[in-house]
Amino acid sequence: MNMLRHSLRLLIGWLLVLITAPLTCAAASDSAGPRTVTDLAGRQVEITTPARRLVGIHSALSLLCYMNLAPQVVGVEQEEKDPRQWLGGTGRSYRLAHPEFSALPGIGSQRQIDAEALVALQPDVIFMGWGTPQAADRLQQQTGIPVLMVHNGDLTKQRQLFEQSLDLIATICDRRERAEQIKAFINASLNDLHQRIKGHTASTTCYIGGLNFRVAHGLLGTSRDYPPFVLLKANNIADAITPPATLVKGRFSLAAESLLKADPEIIFICASGESLVRDDLSHPAFAALSAVRNQRLYRIIPHYYAASPDTVLAETWYMGTILYPGAFADVDIASTADRFYRFFVGAPLYREMATLFGPFAPLNASAVGNTEGGRSL
Repeated sequence: MNMLRHSLRLLIGWLLVLITAPLTCAAASDSAGPRTVTDLAGRQVEITTPARRLVGIHSALSLLCYMNLAPQVVGVEQEEKDPRQWLGGTGRSYRLAHPEFSALPGIGSQRQIDAEALVALQPDVIFMGWGTPQAADRLQQQTGIPVLMVHNGDLTKQRQLFEQSLDLIATICDRRERAEQIKAFINASLNDLHQRIKGHTASTTCYIGGLNFRVAHGLLGTSRDYPPFVLLKANNIADAITPPATLVKGRFSLAAESLLKADPEIIFICASGESLVRDDLSHPAFAALSAVRNQRLYRIIPHYYAASPDTVLAETWYMGTILYPGAFADVDIASTADRFYRFFVGAPLYREMATLFGPFAPLNASAVGNTEGGRSL
């Protein structure tokens, strides 16, 4: 009797294997093999998945690093081989975490991608972070390699574009679990942030200067809808000022008269423009700003304007310690920043960032402001 029962169990087991095998094969075929996908520009592209040999151009390399795909990158733009060549190259977290990119083959520059070099490397896919759909089509025609447009987005108004890009990369590269981890981490971080500031009123006026866009700017280089300010519901004076018609991802040069009239109580200074800001603050009018006189100047580490979620979150938490000191009293900014860097790029980079730019910290107003003489506005 026991033998009969054992034989029946074996028979049933084999029947279940035979029944479910086609289903298993069908599920596998959904994720592997030729398929047509729609990229962030609405282009339909045929590609074989999962892709193993990857290239990311025009800022898409950062997304590949967040998705733990750096080992599968086979070539990089010349600017990534030597980041010091270009404005915003130094201090990008994904690049600091992967010094091995310097040894990868070059595929031309950001201005001129080398189609022949790409053909020689034979990547399975090229992810393109900015540019026109026509440029993506042209590169695809030149190389015969699928080109998919993605978007760096941000953590505020363009968060959906960032997450859609993660989902597309996950689909192509078999990284669904990582994409979900990133989205869950961001949700948890922002929920923590919202709980901290819940019930607090953002009455203190603030401003950020020294932001780069296209070229370096001094005190008047600022931004509307600045993501850390938006996340903190901060009272950014630039949001109340009519900007010029042309913005670079929200960034623009504020008129000196507008800054002096608004006279923000707190000024954050992007370290990438700090030397220019120091020059500006040598002028008596700027040195007379309330934030300067009251020593409410604070340095932040730049994330430039290709969004870096790790640095953006670290910056937001630091700004929170200044704008809502009670709500962020438990925050050690160095360890908090390293938690964000470890999650997104796998390395604790705060010390390295602080060495490059200076730490998140107050700036000595007496060292930057000088009411004796100075240049004219």
